[in-house]
Amino acid sequence: MRKYRKALLMMLLFLFSSSAVADSIPEYAAIRELEGKTIGYNVGTVDDLTVKNQIPETKSLYFNSLTDRLAALESGKIDATIGGEPAMRRAMRQHPNLAVIPEALAYSDYGFAFAKGSPLTSEFDEILREMERDGTLSAAWEKWVVSDSAEKDMPPQTWPGKNGVLRYWTRSDSEPICYIGENNRVMGYEPEILLRIAEKLDMRVEITTANFDALMPSLQTRKSDVVSGHMSMTAERREILDFSYPAYREPLVALVRAKDDGAQKAGGFFSELTQSFNRTFIKEGRYRLIFSGLGITVLLSVLSCIVGLAFGFFLCMIRRSRFKPGQVFAAVFVRIVQGTPIVVLLMILYYVIFGKVNISGIIVSVIGFSVNFGAYSSEMIRSGIEAVPAGQAEAGLALGYTPLQCFWKIIFPQAAVHFIPVLKGEFISLVKMTSVVGYIAVQDLTKVTDIIRSRTMEAFFPLIVTAVIYFALANVFTFAISGLERKVDHKKRKNKKA
Repeated sequence: MRKYRKALLMMLLFLFSSSAVADSIPEYAAIRELEGKTIGYNVGTVDDLTVKNQIPETKSLYFNSLTDRLAALESGKIDATIGGEPAMRRAMRQHPNLAVIPEALAYSDYGFAFAKGSPLTSEFDEILREMERDGTLSAAWEKWVVSDSAEKDMPPQTWPGKNGVLRYWTRSDSEPICYIGENNRVMGYEPEILLRIAEKLDMRVEITTANFDALMPSLQTRKSDVVSGHMSMTAERREILDFSYPAYREPLVALVRAKDDGAQKAGGFFSELTQSFNRTFIKEGRYRLIFSGLGITVLLSVLSCIVGLAFGFFLCMIRRSRFKPGQVFAAVFVRIVQGTPIVVLLMILYYVIFGKVNISGIIVSVIGFSVNFGAYSSEMIRSGIEAVPAGQAEAGLALGYTPLQCFWKIIFPQAAVHFIPVLKGEFISLVKMTSVVGYIAVQDLTKVTDIIRSRTMEAFFPLIVTAVIYFALANVFTFAISGLERKVDHKKRKNKKA
């Protein structure tokens, strides 16, 4: 009976939120009218299965975030997108040209997930039932989902944590359920419930944010103890994970374009640009989030370049040695790395090779990018060395140099003139490749921009800012490497003096 009362409450909240945007009339009046249309879904969710059960004749497109789906919906790339009512209600508020079809597709239970056989499951079940009885869950739902108050904060961790650490992974892009808020803090309904449970268990909480599709692998590789992220409890997921007692239930709804009523938006282009700048940089101190992400990107790029160059030189020397097994191993290794997408390599390192090791995602990223950069740079260094005429080495030996001295004083400086220009372009590619580290829970520049986009629910300004920062960063690195190139190449030094 209690579950039905919760469902009734959710329906009333849905009807109330729909009336709050009564001026927005949906383009489609009923779910059945989406037949034959293109619908957008988040990667990793099971919303597409729900829709296919009711409307088989639909086309599907998959996106990494709600912001991307909203942009696709507004531009006409998709006709609808599916999601939980709280997130769709928030999207309607920030995008008056969108509206929700006043009909729920289904109701889903959501809660916390654990690895199979985890003793935490029963402990969470008991506490969640107690929190439902004493009104803690409904109070938290009112605070985060129903209330429009901007003053929302997380309970502080003041308990001693005598029973160890609880490693909690969640999403950062599903406001108001779980998101990154002011001062880069994880906030929302689910994180608050998790903290209140941890307090009762007297465990300290370590929170990590990741993409939705990284949450379940984190449990399976024991990198996390508990995860949540607006994750519905489906039968298929229950086969590989344990779920807690439901923390909440909400309707699944379809968001579509609103009918054009001829109304014009207030303000002009520059007014919208100013507001977008304020939302992206100023509000909640989001510029600090961008600077922190930029710092991670620079750190990954520089460290991966240094370690990758050393590793690449090592591979090059093995391939040039007379040790046949070493030559074959280095050649095969280079081909394997060159044929593996970097995002796949990072995920193999993080979830498989270092799956059961408590290691930072930044360290894994440096290892992955160093291996990738080393494989490519080894071939460039080898090509540069082979471009030096053999007579140079013979002349050096004739002058009394040892083979080692001959290599470092005669061969390598000339080879550097050949491979540094090519290496410069490869390093710039490395800088841009670091944008995929969000897949292993590292908050680089691209990831923090995605977090900001999930808060502002707009794509234009955050993406333009990201592109400009990467462009500026690439040019700074290009200038620095060009300076090194001029020092190495005596012809360019002469031209500069002339």
